[in-house]
Amino acid sequence: MKRALTALTLALSIGTASYAAEKVVAEVNGKKITEREVNEIINSLPPQYEALKKDPNFKKRVVENLVKEELLYQEALKEGLDKDPKVQKEIELAKKRILVQALLRKKIKPPKVEVSEKEAKEFYEKNKKQFVDANGKPIPFQQLKPFIIQSLKQQKEEQAVNAEVEKYINALKGKSKVVINEK
Repeated sequence: MKRALTALTLALSIGTASYAAEKVVAEVNGKKITEREVNEIINSLPPQYEALKKDPNFKKRVVENLVKEELLYQEALKEGLDKDPKVQKEIELAKKRILVQALLRKKIKPPKVEVSEKEAKEFYEKNKKQFVDANGKPIPFQQLKPFIIQSLKQQKEEQAVNAEVEKYINALKGKSKVVINEK
């Protein structure tokens, strides 16, 4: 009996400790918004938002936006919008897109691509007329090189990912029964 009581006390204290660790940063009509939720949103942002992630005011704005979203969500539920057939169809379409994106993130890994200085220079030379300042003077290649390399790298990555997606879809088609009815 003493062991069971000790185990129960331990289980409750562990459960309480993990609940207590959840710092509530806002509450909307009883719905708690935790610091963990806010941090998950901030940490899920792409790398180009690194500076924002470190800004303490940004965290405050994220909390404010979550509060606004929760207020609107609760109001939508009160008005029964979740039961509207059109809204239900939109929810199903959104769910489908989210699941497809999750599958692609799981199955398709962005390849490592490189862009040489030679490729960047060739691109610059082909498009030189586009690289001018406000006075119409050409902007030197060295000044644009990092931008051009990054841009070309993104294009190559996107092309490679699209090719991998198509290959994956074709493999799925090969294992599936697909019928497309022509008009």
